[in-house]
Amino acid sequence: MSAKFELELASMILGPFDEEHQYELYEGYVVNERHIFIMDAGDLWLRQVHKAPHMEHLYIDGESGGLIIANEVEDMDTRILIETIITELTQINGLQFLLDIMLWTKERSDINLKLEHLR
Repeated sequence: MSAKFELELASMILGPFDEEHQYELYEGYVVNERHIFIMDAGDLWLRQVHKAPHMEHLYIDGESGGLIIANEVEDMDTRILIETIITELTQINGLQFLLDIMLWTKERSDINLKLEHLR
């Protein structure tokens, strides 16, 4: 049985960038009020977020970097793509993910997952 998930259409503030007053606003889909999927230049990103105080459907970028989940997906329905990815990932275990997806991602560089804390 797969876990239920709800997608909330929301906006995320990302920045500051080169100038301390320079921010970008992205629209995307939030999962569990902690993560957002956004499109940027045709790539689907996953980022950690925090709910903005006193604002509905507005989130602030979290303390971690983002992950590109899919490339060149401009012509696809973003919500359907996100739902498909979540559904597929909830049906595999962590080892399957590492062996079938992480190791076979083209143009991937070395990644240190630092899993020793699982001991």
